[in-house]
Amino acid sequence: MTVPENYGYVVLVALGLTPILAFAQGNVVTGLRKAAGVPYPNPYATPQQAKEKPAAYKFNCAQRAHANLLENMPQTMMYMLFAGLEYPSATAALGAGWLLFRALYAYGYVQGQKENGGSRMYGAPGWLMQGGLWALCISTAFKML
Repeated sequence: MTVPENYGYVVLVALGLTPILAFAQGNVVTGLRKAAGVPYPNPYATPQQAKEKPAAYKFNCAQRAHANLLENMPQTMMYMLFAGLEYPSATAALGAGWLLFRALYAYGYVQGQKENGGSRMYGAPGWLMQGGLWALCISTAFKML
């Protein structure tokens, strides 16, 4: 199998932009941790801190959104690199969309001040993009058989 001519876009999104987003989200979490006054070894503010300080609640939301990205990042990068062998343009577009909606999800999650996390609706298009990447990955696997 030969590598498609425009596979570079897939590599740029999967191995370039995805780690940059993870690093940026990590920096946001660190800034919110300092504002909330949560000591470093603790992964989250306590429920009491979150009730009393809006900054602690925002930190918890940012930490959850970042953890969710990191849980999904490795396999999504792998899906992009594999599916891009057969569908490079569609894979790069879906991957960029996934990153955009992951960032919007994190922003909405942090800014939402409701107990359930507020604006989680931004996450739904990201899951649709990830589903599209899964479908392209499966299609690529069947084409290789």
